[in-house]
Amino acid sequence: MKRLPRKVKELIEKSGESAILAVDIYNKPATKFRSFGFIVLMNIAWTSLFHAILERRRIKYFYRKPDSNRYIYIDGQKKAWDLSRCINEYFRDQNSPVRDNLRFFIGLRNQIEHRFLPALDLDIFGECQALLLNYEKLLTQEFGEDYSLGESLAIPLQLLTVDSKWRNKVLKEIQSREYEAVKEYIDTFRYSLDDTVWDSSEYNFKIFLIPKLGNRQKSADIAVEFIPYNKDNPEKMERYKKVVAFIKKKQVPVVNPGKLKPGGVSQRIKDTLGIKKFEASSQHAKCWKYYKVRPLSSSKFPAKTKIKYCQYDVAHGDYVYTEEWVEFLISELSDIKKRKEVLGKKRIMPHIR
Repeated sequence: MKRLPRKVKELIEKSGESAILAVDIYNKPATKFRSFGFIVLMNIAWTSLFHAILERRRIKYFYRKPDSNRYIYIDGQKKAWDLSRCINEYFRDQNSPVRDNLRFFIGLRNQIEHRFLPALDLDIFGECQALLLNYEKLLTQEFGEDYSLGESLAIPLQLLTVDSKWRNKVLKEIQSREYEAVKEYIDTFRYSLDDTVWDSSEYNFKIFLIPKLGNRQKSADIAVEFIPYNKDNPEKMERYKKVVAFIKKKQVPVVNPGKLKPGGVSQRIKDTLGIKKFEASSQHAKCWKYYKVRPLSSSKFPAKTKIKYCQYDVAHGDYVYTEEWVEFLISELSDIKKRKEVLGKKRIMPHIR
């Protein structure tokens, strides 16, 4: 590869340092602000990478004044394109899971900029991993293996605790209004994706950890191997699928897995809170109206729900509810004062029309 101009090298160095710092923050066990720190620094890494690519291609990546060829300056420096503008320039009309992954994080960064939500870490791990792998792939694709960060990165060792105190703390955070707003953005974005994008590892990287046994004691084999999917070697890929099958539960195709009808929600509330009278057509209806999780039956937009709690079943023309809705109601109605407020009102019209 030809020798790179000094400005391009500086941008690549800035980009790489930002990416390494992002991973460093994410992998520190004591870090409670890991998701946002990772997202912000990866945003810088990606923006600088695109700037390096555009700089090498001799494309002017600076904003100009409206109806003018003059550049916009901030503190004496030309205002460079932000990540959204760089994405549009690089991908043009190309639809790509990589592009959708980046769009997801641009929107999420704006959502959580003024919020502190560690519970998000569990929700977006797959997208975070894809964001990093996509970055490494584009970096080496554009500038060669010499610039790879592979040797600077390590697979993190994470412990997922099942301690009840930790679980209750996370559930309380998940039930907060701030989390609800961000989670609604995440769910809405995911539901807007084509299935081929959602299934792509370039949008959401999903992994299984399979114990690897050495051939002999003190084997020199590498402890962890990353094996990318290779469609040109179907026999080898099929063998890995069989290994994965040992640790996966058998999946049987079902409609609305994990979702509940109103009667199922009502029964769970009765059993958990000991409320003798909690019927689907009355008390539960008051709940979904109070919390505005779905529109009225006469609505012209039946699918306009809070998908975290409720989703419209097109095939049957009715609604199903999530486990999160049950957990939320149990938490809310455990407070006697709140229970009277929610169930005591005769009719509360939702804002969704």
